[in-house]
Amino acid sequence: MGGRGSGGKRTGSGQKPRSALERAVAGNARTRGVLLNHPSATAVAPIVTFDPPATWRAAAPQLGKLKKQLAFLTAAPGPGDPNPQIAELQAQVDELQLQVDALAVWRELAPHAFAARTLTPGTAAAFMMLCRGVVQERTLSASAATASGPNHRGMMQRVATGMKDFNVAPFGKPMYEAEPAKANPLDRFTKTRG
Repeated sequence: MGGRGSGGKRTGSGQKPRSALERAVAGNARTRGVLLNHPSATAVAPIVTFDPPATWRAAAPQLGKLKKQLAFLTAAPGPGDPNPQIAELQAQVDELQLQVDALAVWRELAPHAFAARTLTPGTAAAFMMLCRGVVQERTLSASAATASGPNHRGMMQRVATGMKDFNVAPFGKPMYEAEPAKANPLDRFTKTRG
């Protein structure tokens, strides 16, 4: 059918109109739909806090012992200079210093990530990587030779991305939290006494 002489527009043809609920959920060409939460869904996820990794917490006492050993070896020159133990101890001290500094960054950023509900036990490994990245970025920026170099710029980008992932960097807009559920004043009359 259709074409010349088909009689024009027919009654009831075409797309059927949507109900107001369908328009609100699916939207139309001009507006997007609205996400409807299930009535039993909570408005705000609970805040779950936990301690930093145990290896980072145990690094400070070990670091003190190794620094004393390193100072002893470097103070008195031995018969076979350079002493191979010094290089080995220096590498261990550097690794433990990174862990101690990363723990300080964890303690600085974790409360904000907990409040934003982005630091969970499942995302702890990525947050640990962010803490180590922040330490490395600060180390690179402190040196005049590496500041603003390609390694420093790359590390700045990784840290900025990680901070945005955990919502601890500013977005340029204020962050609002859902209002806590208000208690119904009539609940005390409707509850059964037991």
